[in-house]
Amino acid sequence: MFMTAINLSDLWPGDAMIVQRAADDSIDWLPQSRVWRERSSASPLPLAGALSIVCHEAAVPPAALQLLRDCGLRLPDDILPYRNFDHMCGIIAEQVQRGRRIGITYTSRSPLAPVEAHINRPDLVAHLNDKANLASALPAEAVPERDIVEICDLARVLERRRSELPLVLKACSSLASGGGCDVVICRWPDDIEPACGKLARAERVVVETYYEFTDTWCLHFALGERGVIYCGAAEQICDERGQYHGNWCTPDESPGKLAIEIASHAAQFGWARAYRGFMGVDVGRTADRRCFAFDLNFRNNGSTIQVLLRNSIARAWGTACTRICHGISFTGSFDAMLDQLRAFHSRRELVPLLAFDTAQLGTADAKPLCNFLVAGRDVPGANATMANMRSAGFDFDAA
Repeated sequence: MFMTAINLSDLWPGDAMIVQRAADDSIDWLPQSRVWRERSSASPLPLAGALSIVCHEAAVPPAALQLLRDCGLRLPDDILPYRNFDHMCGIIAEQVQRGRRIGITYTSRSPLAPVEAHINRPDLVAHLNDKANLASALPAEAVPERDIVEICDLARVLERRRSELPLVLKACSSLASGGGCDVVICRWPDDIEPACGKLARAERVVVETYYEFTDTWCLHFALGERGVIYCGAAEQICDERGQYHGNWCTPDESPGKLAIEIASHAAQFGWARAYRGFMGVDVGRTADRRCFAFDLNFRNNGSTIQVLLRNSIARAWGTACTRICHGISFTGSFDAMLDQLRAFHSRRELVPLLAFDTAQLGTADAKPLCNFLVAGRDVPGANATMANMRSAGFDFDAA
């Protein structure tokens, strides 16, 4: 069995119930697809430990759960499936009435439960994740040069600073963000108008100096009652627009001592304010080895499970390299996808993390989706497995 180095039941009390699904009215800065919202609800399954979790029914059919267990993942016994958002809210209300508390990932306009029924206060989660507040959690020298401007002034500010392009723009919000939906890299004067349009729903925007990073990392921490634990880091895979496409974990690469010190500062900041759970710090490194923290995420991150399973996979399979992939579609039936995932796992090439039967949603695109870790002795080996997966019907380009 693959064991995470630490899980949410080590960080949260036993009466906690994991609720990751974002509210329908609060996805301003998250992917807009309903498929993403329902699939996301089950992403913490391998992180749950013994805690209860609320997941969309399309993510937890018996065959999918059996695959994950057969492939060595420890899953919670108490999985509460919901049909839609209203049904989920009803489940939460019933469980809270029975004395449970909820651990949220994403903040919402209207709390899903009374404030006292949350593991982390919603206002604290909102404050820690608001990009306007990043500098308060970090050493001054680790923060990119930045200004916060009102949205009504953004176009004028960018026109005045045309000579400074490229600039990075980030929406300030008490609502959750992710996947680069709240970030725009404004490279050329022609980018100004579309950038202002994309961020028009924000009241304020961070205007930040753009740095040409040689590499960027997500550094992970676990914040529990006894203190802060550094869990490790994964190198980010992002396109030129800042969109996230997964992470690499390799034995020969590291974010370095300075990046760890910077990220630890943010983790201690959150811990001192009573945040409990996982968090990640995105740090970029320049050619002259300076490090800047450009995002804080006080929640489970895309590569949290990758970092926590890294050593367990290496011990079991002798494969020190992994790449995490999210939302990969399959050109075939759900059952056929499960069979293919099982086959790649049997060759010690892949650890499935989630299997989602999209057809249950009744959406136009009914292709099944999955999350998984590709494992290899090195990057070329992992890439070769991904090439074989493409031939088997997995579509990496659509993710």
